[in-house]
Amino acid sequence: MSTTSRYTYSTSSFESPYVSLDLLAYLNSGKITPFHTFKDVVIPELQCHLSKVKKSLPHPPQKDEARDTINGKNEEDNSNCDDDLDPHVIFDDIQSDLNSINKACRELKLWADRVNQEIQALILQGLDDAFKARTEALEISLRIEQLRRTKEVVSMLKKQICSSPQLSPDSLQSESLPHSRFSMRTDFLPESPGQKPEENINQMFIKSLTLIEFEEKYKGLDDTQKKCLLCFSVFPENETIKKKVLIHWWVGEGFIDGKTAEETGNKYFKDFIDKGIIERVHKKRRKNSENCKMKPSIRDTIIKLAEEDGFVSFDSKGNPTADFSSCPRVCLVKTEDGSSLRDFTYIYHYLEHEKIRTLFNVNEPQLNFRVGRFSKMKNLKVLQLGRWRASARQLVEVEGTEFLQGMKKMKQLRYFSLRGISRITELPNSICELSNLRILNLNGCDNLEKLPDGIGSLKQLTHLDMSECYLISHMPKGLASLSELRVLKGFVIGKPRSRGHYCELADLAELEQLKKLSIHVDRTSDEAKKELDSLPQFRNLRSLSVAWSSIYNAPIPTTTNVALATFLRNVSREKSIKTPGSSSHHAALDKLGLQNFHGSKMPDWLKRLNLKNLKKLYIRGGELSDLRLMKDYKWTVKCLRLKSLSQLRMDWQELQPLFPNLAYVEKVECPELSSFPCDQNGEWIHPEADTEQA
Repeated sequence: MSTTSRYTYSTSSFESPYVSLDLLAYLNSGKITPFHTFKDVVIPELQCHLSKVKKSLPHPPQKDEARDTINGKNEEDNSNCDDDLDPHVIFDDIQSDLNSINKACRELKLWADRVNQEIQALILQGLDDAFKARTEALEISLRIEQLRRTKEVVSMLKKQICSSPQLSPDSLQSESLPHSRFSMRTDFLPESPGQKPEENINQMFIKSLTLIEFEEKYKGLDDTQKKCLLCFSVFPENETIKKKVLIHWWVGEGFIDGKTAEETGNKYFKDFIDKGIIERVHKKRRKNSENCKMKPSIRDTIIKLAEEDGFVSFDSKGNPTADFSSCPRVCLVKTEDGSSLRDFTYIYHYLEHEKIRTLFNVNEPQLNFRVGRFSKMKNLKVLQLGRWRASARQLVEVEGTEFLQGMKKMKQLRYFSLRGISRITELPNSICELSNLRILNLNGCDNLEKLPDGIGSLKQLTHLDMSECYLISHMPKGLASLSELRVLKGFVIGKPRSRGHYCELADLAELEQLKKLSIHVDRTSDEAKKELDSLPQFRNLRSLSVAWSSIYNAPIPTTTNVALATFLRNVSREKSIKTPGSSSHHAALDKLGLQNFHGSKMPDWLKRLNLKNLKKLYIRGGELSDLRLMKDYKWTVKCLRLKSLSQLRMDWQELQPLFPNLAYVEKVECPELSSFPCDQNGEWIHPEADTEQA
């Protein structure tokens, strides 16, 4: 009775995410404790309890003080027994032993899983052989092939069973245990209703063969590609993932780098698709897509690979965790069992935060950090706090922004995303001390009112996204100092301020690396004319998007239309050239987007734009009623998207001569466009056209 009472008291004193587990009842049941239960439940319980005990301990005494408190011992004896009396030393010893046990359990569990998988593979092979022997008259060559496959499976099982891990004290004290050979997962498939047993057996065998094929594909990747592929392990099953998120992560980790990093990332993405490792998620009928997903069976294998490689830690259900005791990455995941942010805050606080390289928010909606915790992550390279999903369904908000002050010590940070996070009104100046930052994503921070004035100190910045930050009215002057900037989204042309106190569009003309620019124009701003007139100076621009604000109710000033005309007239003006399609020393655009344009006709000055290489034209919103430019002029556009143009009046016969190279057309909410051969999704694709770039 006394024993039970003691355990009850001890268990009830624990406060952790696992409070729903009655450890005493589990102990009394006599069940064998599996490795994952011990590792994922028992050890965190003990660590949580020990951390509370440590906080209640007095500060450790100095050596001289400790010796003075011991009477009747000689000086040598005193020095030997100091550690036995110091509770902090005792705590550290316990923690060290728990870490060693945790690593041992991890290796044993992996070994046990591998043995179990090989046993299942043997069962599958035996069932398949038996089924074929009953239903097929096999030739001798096929029977030999059956025997050969069975021999391979049996040999692998023997290898796994006879190579049990040898866990020496030295190996347990090392930073990480050696990782065993990658073994494929062969889960049993549930039998579908009305499905014959032999059909289910064949499905299981096909699944096994698919995973074996994947193993060969994985072996064929180089080390960098393997690391990039392991990043897929943190995303939920069947989730759609944006290519840009992955590439930015790879850049942040340093897997890919330099001016060709994006091209390299795109190549990896295509290689993974070509090998069948991931698949595109198409939007409507367009072949090209920026989104992808991974089959559950391949994802399971990627998770196992990532765990064996020490890339990310996972719980028994395959969810990534915040446990960075054996890996350099922390994942914030909220499940029915609890929150890994809580674990990161209360359970793993004793670990060395300097080893963390990546902190990735998978689905934690409420972010609350301590300044001291952030300041300890000195070697962090990737900080993905915002949403990564393609849709805005993933809601993320912070309780306060004080924790961002701790970022000033993150001198290695390369990728920082606050995308879609609410309740961030401004960024602290500490952001400007991130001298290695390459990518800053503020897209959809709808409460953000301003950027820090010192942003010009981010000399390595290549991507800055401020799209949908509608409360920002002006740009800081320092933007013009970002000489490595390649992508700038959300540049604002607002109402005039005192000259020199904000960045004008003309100030960016000297950014030679800038390839992609999107601009948000305040419709009520008289400065639009002056600002847009500077665009002809941008010599290397390939993609331009201009959106006039639709959130203001004030009438458009008469100078706005004049400004627009002047801008487009000057974009490609050349003294000796007056005909459309002629060469120009100005940037030859590949893509042009106009949103909420308020002219009714396509103006004459468009013929002076350098549009000879224009492949994509997107027009959305506004009062445009005609796409004709001038007599006999033909657009070079292959991809045309028209959305929410209620005044646009044309029929298909009129459109075709204007766009003879069309491969793809999208028409959405354009009621006056008649006779268009679009499908129910508003799409038309040329039967012989390559829409890869659509």
